[in-house]
Amino acid sequence: MKLTITAQPKGREIPDHYHIYRLNHSEFVKFMLLCGIGLATLSFLFYQSIALSMLSLPASWFFLPWYRTSLADKRRKEIKEQFRDVLYSISASIAAGRQMSGALLETAANLKMIYGESALIVRELELMSKRINEYRESEEEILQDFAYRTEVEDIADFVDIYMTCRKTGGDLIRVLGKASEMITDKITIEKEINTITAQKRFETKILTAIPILIILFLQLISPEYISSLYEGITGRLLMTTALGGIGASYYISSKLTRIEV
Repeated sequence: MKLTITAQPKGREIPDHYHIYRLNHSEFVKFMLLCGIGLATLSFLFYQSIALSMLSLPASWFFLPWYRTSLADKRRKEIKEQFRDVLYSISASIAAGRQMSGALLETAANLKMIYGESALIVRELELMSKRINEYRESEEEILQDFAYRTEVEDIADFVDIYMTCRKTGGDLIRVLGKASEMITDKITIEKEINTITAQKRFETKILTAIPILIILFLQLISPEYISSLYEGITGRLLMTTALGGIGASYYISSKLTRIEV
């Protein structure tokens, strides 16, 4: 199932799929410029060669998928944390006797005061309400589409519980209230874990930067001390190995401290 978006309100574009991030022109130019400068500087620091620095510029293309993935993960994390407030509001609205369409519209109004009109979750909720009230699409189809596009487990669980209650005629107010409480607790715990591991991720960046800063310090203070590393095949191999080791250690450390959304 794929969402067809028409007459979108102004603000950030609602993604067809949250796992896929499409860079706009300014994001693309900014990344290529900063990444190119960083790679050229790093190459010159490790090889003392302007030619190699220039040759390293096209390598920015290889980092584009990683950049897109990081932005997509950040967006999914944002929508997941905001969904906690969606659960609170929808549960309260349904407990007050409103249908899901009215609950979505009221939730959009409530979250607009918290996150602003351009917030992604607000625009998603407004679009859901519009699809229900104007395009006469079913609530089940719209909620399933939202869960499919985000691929967030907690959103999928909520949608499954709601659909099961609608099909079986269960106590929707009680079940949704209990489910919302459990999912909210899970999101809160995961957020606390992310906060705890944030320090380790910061330490990873510091440890990665230390060898580079040491080389820069020696270049500025005593360049003759490491001049042999920039001469001959042996020196080049050692610097290449060092650079590869730094990159590998950062990659492994990032994997170890990364919490899946």
